[in-house]
Amino acid sequence: MKFTRVSSCYTPWVIRVPLSATIVMVTLLGLATVLSAETKDVARTQSGARVTFSTVKDWNLKGENLSPRGHNPLYFPLKPGFRYIMEYPNHPHGLLRIEVMILDQTEPFDIPGIGKFECAVVQEEEFYDGRFDQQAHNWFCSDKTTNSMYTFGEISWELDQVGRKVFAGTWRVGDPDGNGMAEPGLLMPEPFNVGDKYIFDGHEAEAYGYTENMEKGITITVPAGTFKDCVRTREYSLTNPSDITDKWWCPGVGIVKDTSDGELVASDALPDTDMSSFGKHHREPRKQTQPPVAKVSSGEARKIALEVMPGKVTSMKVERFGKYNVYAVEIIAEKDGVETDVFVDIESGKVVGTDR
Repeated sequence: MKFTRVSSCYTPWVIRVPLSATIVMVTLLGLATVLSAETKDVARTQSGARVTFSTVKDWNLKGENLSPRGHNPLYFPLKPGFRYIMEYPNHPHGLLRIEVMILDQTEPFDIPGIGKFECAVVQEEEFYDGRFDQQAHNWFCSDKTTNSMYTFGEISWELDQVGRKVFAGTWRVGDPDGNGMAEPGLLMPEPFNVGDKYIFDGHEAEAYGYTENMEKGITITVPAGTFKDCVRTREYSLTNPSDITDKWWCPGVGIVKDTSDGELVASDALPDTDMSSFGKHHREPRKQTQPPVAKVSSGEARKIALEVMPGKVTSMKVERFGKYNVYAVEIIAEKDGVETDVFVDIESGKVVGTDR
């Protein structure tokens, strides 16, 4: 959420459940394995390498211990009304602004092997150059026995040219993910040990990756201030090896920097921070936009895309990519057979991004 999140005013908790590691080679155990004691073979590695990380079977999650409220020392508090703002001025798609708020509602779960519990609903909204682009409701829980923070899925929407919500995807613990059942992700362990690795999203089709704790004892300065005793984590996608994100987390505040989402500019965790701009774009008169007109033909876009990524075009469609309206050209790459999307701006013909 790179969005993301000074003082060390919170007392560390003592973890009661060891964060042991699970060896992941060609075999991963999904939620169905944990709950039914069955095993399944899964061809999942990071860039073909053997990976070691902890998963749900290592965490001893029980419904009676999971709460929609709580505060890990390095995470933002799951408290209704809590807000923070991230900005990334030099994002390739324009000025990215992310506003996060804990809603005054919860999401119920009933997971075999874990039990019944409720999660906080954490709303994240993204804006590019002041234009509302995407909204997500994330389901986060705190384990009262360890103070570790977990995710149990999300539901998200993108917005079309005239501002209508277009369902873009969702994942939820316990749902089929194409290779078993989706399982929880660990957002922030307590205690924080450098070198620990753990799944942060557990849906193999929609969101699947692990986090590594990289370092601690960091001092970092962002627009919201200078913070001490911070830590850095690194997130690796297990489905897209090029997708790697570093995040910096600080005591009592949470995330302050994210290489994908920018830096913290304001937070309710900081008493001297001005939060009056939160929601400003919703209060502004709606920016009227004309439907996009393609100045580049689909044939031209196809040719441009193949120059960037030689191969076989399997599909083309017009969609929005950040602040651009693009031809999304899907190509099976000639060099390695990997499916790649090349995004060509319909007005300039410029390649504004790729996704493998």
